[in-house]
Amino acid sequence: MPDAETARLMKVTEAIVREFDRQGVADTLVKLGFDALEMARVAIRAADGDVVPFRRP
Repeated sequence: MPDAETARLMKVTEAIVREFDRQGVADTLVKLGFDALEMARVAIRAADGDVVPFRRP
């Protein structure tokens, strides 16, 4: 993965995790098996215009 793409992925992942913590749901989502990196990938693809089905693990 190119450095710019990796940096973008990490920045989005950090924002997602920070928001989950702010809302107090981070622990629950971890227990349910959600993966923050995968959610970041989905968010990036959606922002780039790709339609991404998102299912619960």
